[in-house]
Amino acid sequence: PTKATYAFRELNKKLLDEGWYRPQFWGETKKLLPWAGSLAAGVALLSRTAGVSSGLRTFAGILMLAISNTLAGWLSHDYVHGRGRFATTMRGFGELVGGMSTTWWSNKHNMHHALTNEVGYDEDIALDPALHLWRPDPANDITWLRRWQHVYWPLPYSILFLYWRFDSIRYVLAHKKWNEAARLAGHWAAFLAIVPAGPLFLSVWLSGLITATIVTVTHQSEEIFLGDTLRKYDFVEAQFRSTRDAKCNNPISHMLWGGMQWQLEHHLFPTMPRYRYPAVSKILKSFAAEQGLDYRVTGEFKIIADNVKLLKTLATAPQQPGNPDSTPLFKQI
Repeated sequence: PTKATYAFRELNKKLLDEGWYRPQFWGETKKLLPWAGSLAAGVALLSRTAGVSSGLRTFAGILMLAISNTLAGWLSHDYVHGRGRFATTMRGFGELVGGMSTTWWSNKHNMHHALTNEVGYDEDIALDPALHLWRPDPANDITWLRRWQHVYWPLPYSILFLYWRFDSIRYVLAHKKWNEAARLAGHWAAFLAIVPAGPLFLSVWLSGLITATIVTVTHQSEEIFLGDTLRKYDFVEAQFRSTRDAKCNNPISHMLWGGMQWQLEHHLFPTMPRYRYPAVSKILKSFAAEQGLDYRVTGEFKIIADNVKLLKTLATAPQQPGNPDSTPLFKQI
């Protein structure tokens, strides 16, 4: 281990001893309120019993339901990472409200945390041939498609939740996770009973675009490890190299990002409640300066623009024979 690793272990123990990892009742309640409010608004606007819907009303309902779905994803994420009685009790939220298998998602997500941006391990960067994040080998390249990836990127992003829901169903059936399967069935039965299928589908599609944009931009334009850099750095340095925070400038953005604007803090302290991150970020900045590490943060819109710029650069970059594709070495289904 490096000097920074030993120093980080001491810092983490100090935070643990000081109670930074303990959840707070009001903090947990405040996380639930925006989700509950947007869900109630979306259902009220789209409900089968709401009467004749105008185009504007339907659009507003789809938007509110999409926001609630994104917020449900962040909550499910918190409960899978979280420790203690409350997080354990709420773990089924992922299936019942989020519509995704918590076991399937946890296995995938834990690999992302342990080996962030490591090609062949991190499924979050397994996007080719739809999107290329490094110069492709000729055998893995569809040149005419790659040329436009900076234009059509919202399309593959937007199918994220639809794809994850499909994989969740496949996983629970293949691995006989019957309790999770029952909760998934309850999720679909409840939502389809109160919301028409078309608007429900569109809300999941839009939510996928929102969520995928947020979860990818803090990693994809940072260092990606392949070839000589694959598994080269220790955990702490690798997280600083592969992760960038986003600076949100208004309360709506802070709500919508669901703690993922503090991506580095989350990767280094994944079981810490997200409402601790603004305060712990100040400690982490000092730690980075002391250890000679680069603490990176960019405005929420510029970080998205930087990702699009990277896609545009790679759209016309020359092929690189020998570069791997992004197929994960470990697949659950």
